[in-house]
Amino acid sequence: MITSLEYRRRSPAAIAFALVICASFVVATPAFAEPTVSGSVWQQARLRILESKRPDDASDASDFTLMMTGIDLVGRAANDDGTGRLFVNADLRFDPTSIEFDNGLESRLREAYGGWYTPHFSMEIGKKIFAWGKADEFNPTDLINPEDYRWFITFDKPQRKIGVPMASATLSYDAWSLQGVAIPIFTPALLPDPASDWLPWQLALQYDIAAAMPDLVTLQRGNFPEPKADNVQGAARLAGSVGRFDLEAVAFDGFDPLPTYDVRLSIDPELYLAGESVLVMREEFQRYQAYGGSAAFTIDKFAFRTEAAYSTPRWWMHELDPALADPSDLPPMNVVAPIILDAEWRSRKPSWSGAAGVDWRSGTELYINLQYTHTQILDHDDALLDPKNEGMLTLKVQTRWRDDDLEISADGAYNVWHNDRMMKPYVRYKFTADFSGEVGAQLFAGEHDTRFGEFDHNDYGYTTFRYTF
Repeated sequence: MITSLEYRRRSPAAIAFALVICASFVVATPAFAEPTVSGSVWQQARLRILESKRPDDASDASDFTLMMTGIDLVGRAANDDGTGRLFVNADLRFDPTSIEFDNGLESRLREAYGGWYTPHFSMEIGKKIFAWGKADEFNPTDLINPEDYRWFITFDKPQRKIGVPMASATLSYDAWSLQGVAIPIFTPALLPDPASDWLPWQLALQYDIAAAMPDLVTLQRGNFPEPKADNVQGAARLAGSVGRFDLEAVAFDGFDPLPTYDVRLSIDPELYLAGESVLVMREEFQRYQAYGGSAAFTIDKFAFRTEAAYSTPRWWMHELDPALADPSDLPPMNVVAPIILDAEWRSRKPSWSGAAGVDWRSGTELYINLQYTHTQILDHDDALLDPKNEGMLTLKVQTRWRDDDLEISADGAYNVWHNDRMMKPYVRYKFTADFSGEVGAQLFAGEHDTRFGEFDHNDYGYTTFRYTF
């Protein structure tokens, strides 16, 4: 049995914060500011390819994995001397497959914040997306915003990021700035629907166990940290430059937007005899701290950057017996119960992640980006579900022709520890200054229990058309 324990019922704290946001819009942007609206209308269709790799019992037999139409709107308003600013970013998306959206339609207020700025001090309040760190795509210090993983990472990171309610203040002096951010309301990452082809196998295993024993197992979802003073998250960044070096130092104290699970077994025999749930798998979002920094500098046509962060101990799940998810192979409950009762389902371990990369650019004709990203669980033991090391080498090669109207590019990622990989070749053409089209493919390969290999059967080709205004 899977239950959802959503706490968000317009709590007083959430209502108060919404009122503060609305008030900040009035204060931040004077009445005489001239608003502007920009955005784009886009359509993307994904067609499954390499069908021979698709499982016979796949839940969705359709060749089309996604047909989405979107409208992105960005509103701006500021007074003449730039001291007040209002920024709103919203989008509306329609997916006729209706796997992730109710009735196939989703609207999101991605950002909405007001700000007041001076040469030495600025403040912002509202809902915002931050971009911290110097690395490309995979940033160890970019920890404030959760991401939308409903289609894994097949959308670019700026599209995956989810805005968080926040209040921030920044002090600036010369080439340096110190920014502090407070986040009063927790926002989780968005994960795929249980019926989605993009559901990771680690999460699918939890669902399968609950589905295999629906009368005895309860999977409790939505146990989000409540909006109260003790659960306010915070982050700080010191950024500046020394000579040709751009530097950042970052600290974060908050909740992991991805869940872990606390497994509890009731030893009351009367519950089992009555056919009630005796095993509760409770979704939890743990608090941790992270500290790190980044640096970047350029030499001629080369740009170098590095970034790293250390995370304090947090819960990591242990491997679960896959037999628990198979009703046909499930031992009797009197055999399973002692095993579950004695088992350790998770343990706390610190971790660190780092990235280093280099860019080379020759005008607009050729751009090459090479980066290595590494994540390691410290004090690792073999019982953990996650591997000790994840090391990913990424490469992007891009060239432009016909006065930059034609772009040919290929992105790739290779996990040097587990031999799984993905590749995204594409061609983009600007028909006019406002209208462009793109055709490409997203390909995955590797063992089924690796980051990219588990989506080996999800290879697809796609087309995207976009009109900007």
